[in-house]
Amino acid sequence: MNKYNISFLIIIIIMLYLSTTENFYDFKNLPDTYKQIEDINVSPSGKVPKIIHRICPKKKSEWHASWHLGYESWLKVFPQPEYTHMLWFDDELEELIKSDFPWFLEIFRSYNYNIYRIDMIRPFILYKYGGIYADMDYVCYKNFYNELPDMISIPESPYKQHEFIQNSLICSPPLQNFWLLLVEEAINNKDKLVFFATGPALYTNMYHKYSNMINILPMNLYNPAKEKPEFNSPDVITKHYASNVWVGEGR
Repeated sequence: MNKYNISFLIIIIIMLYLSTTENFYDFKNLPDTYKQIEDINVSPSGKVPKIIHRICPKKKSEWHASWHLGYESWLKVFPQPEYTHMLWFDDELEELIKSDFPWFLEIFRSYNYNIYRIDMIRPFILYKYGGIYADMDYVCYKNFYNELPDMISIPESPYKQHEFIQNSLICSPPLQNFWLLLVEEAINNKDKLVFFATGPALYTNMYHKYSNMINILPMNLYNPAKEKPEFNSPDVITKHYASNVWVGEGR
């Protein structure tokens, strides 16, 4: 074998090696502490904590009409004190980033619209605390906690022309590596429209890359389309009323 063939073989070996490790070694923006994770493509197994997270304005007078129904439904179906209910107020979201993830603060502040921040606080909340995040216009009819596996669960979207999954209902154990991967992708997409930068398209793209890290909850039970008859089925566990108060903000 001549020297040119040897050089070509070495290049092929290097390319193959990089192709199998690119998901782990392509971190350019995350702190070194995260890069020391043994395998970023595998999240640790763990139970979803009994915590319900919601994000909203502090003043209830600013809530959309459907939010009151959603808020009360989760309190009823997931009663305290067995379940802890955490409200995250729109104008205080930065505090979590400042205290626990200061390396993301500059980007968090740079977003032009608050919907970006409301979207992007979710992976950080779930990475630190775990639990169940639900949009304020998500209504819950049945307790599904015992149906959740020891991994992230997200409902499939009924609007496949736009996305495969949404970020309006998310269940997660803490310290899931998927959230680090998603944050890294969000950093790369920070200048895009909200749907792609922090919203459902971001989650869909990440699911297609790391489907082994996500359990899909069936849309007919957890996210039926408002326009379809199954939206009013007695079998529905949760459903999204989609108040869309953010529409127009960075679309």
